[in-house]
Amino acid sequence: MDIASSVYTISVGIVNFIAEQEDKDSLQVQISDTVVQIQNVIRKLLLRDVPDLPLRQTLQTLQNLLSNVDSHLRSWKESRGRRMIALVNPWAVTQEIKEDRVQLMNQYNLLIGAMYMVDHITINGYNMLQPAAQPNTSTSSQASSSSHPNLPKKDEALEFWHSLIGDDLEIVKSEDLCDHLASWLNMKLGSRSRRRLLLRLDEHNTGHVTLKTLQDLVRDASLKEVIQLYISDPKFPLLVWISDDLAINAYKVAYAQERGVSVVQLASTSTAKDWIRANQSFLLKHNNAGDLRFISDQSRNELNSKGVPYLNRNAGNQIIQFIRKKGFQVPVLIYTGKKSLHMTRYVESYANAGSIANHYNMYQQFVSALGARRTDDKGWMKYAA
Repeated sequence: MDIASSVYTISVGIVNFIAEQEDKDSLQVQISDTVVQIQNVIRKLLLRDVPDLPLRQTLQTLQNLLSNVDSHLRSWKESRGRRMIALVNPWAVTQEIKEDRVQLMNQYNLLIGAMYMVDHITINGYNMLQPAAQPNTSTSSQASSSSHPNLPKKDEALEFWHSLIGDDLEIVKSEDLCDHLASWLNMKLGSRSRRRLLLRLDEHNTGHVTLKTLQDLVRDASLKEVIQLYISDPKFPLLVWISDDLAINAYKVAYAQERGVSVVQLASTSTAKDWIRANQSFLLKHNNAGDLRFISDQSRNELNSKGVPYLNRNAGNQIIQFIRKKGFQVPVLIYTGKKSLHMTRYVESYANAGSIANHYNMYQQFVSALGARRTDDKGWMKYAA
């Protein structure tokens, strides 16, 4: 078993053990919440090898720490001698669990840092990118419209967290976070707004959000502007791009932005379906080729319903079928490699569908037509265009 799988297995054992305890206290619940967040990061590593030495070293340290935490938790329940100590000196139990919680959070932050050194471009749930011709919320240096304008933007997310959630907590329940954001930013966050926001902040629907996740979303931008971007209706023309490989697609996405196109990036089939469902009624009002188009890869590394990694070779088929069943008749382009192009003949069964294999010029035509709000472009609309 590789190091990432070992870490994941231990983490599952800890979460399950705590869940089984009828008398678990708040410290144990906090440890469980932290371990769940570690699982969310480790899941991404189950899909690939881990050749990066610093990352492997971080995983090794994390494996040792999780093993110790698991041993501590179980010993206070299963060891007769430790149970006697707990009866005489319950402070000893609390202190050890507190130390475990702090070490786990520190190691989680180190894991996130190591992951960023390996993946220079990351995606959590989805990314929303505005056209290059407009101010980009994620990188804008314009004056903040925040309710707290005197705070430097890079400090605002941290100041919000420390003020309303606490200095000693780095994980909060998702719904509580939404309540706190609504209060801090003086804005209403209804059910649809919360659903949209949590697709980004709570990608795996764990019910929790970490400080690190919020900071990674906001970066040095205005907290209010970023939250507003993710809870609002997307701007048109809009390209919805479903692919797990952001590094390869980065310059292609930039081309779309330069053509005045907003881009939503979705990293998995399940996230794409959730995002489409959350925005379906609004998107259907723009069910035309001049407003809305989709791009998908054919094969995608994903996790199944049990969290087991696999290569989904039918991702393109599945997403176009889903899109059409939801009532969308807008263009769908399957953008794949030469080796899997033969798997895309199904596009011939759909109207407004096509496939290409690394044909950048055809992609440019597809996106340029969207940017120009055209509906008459047909060159891409076939198998192997």
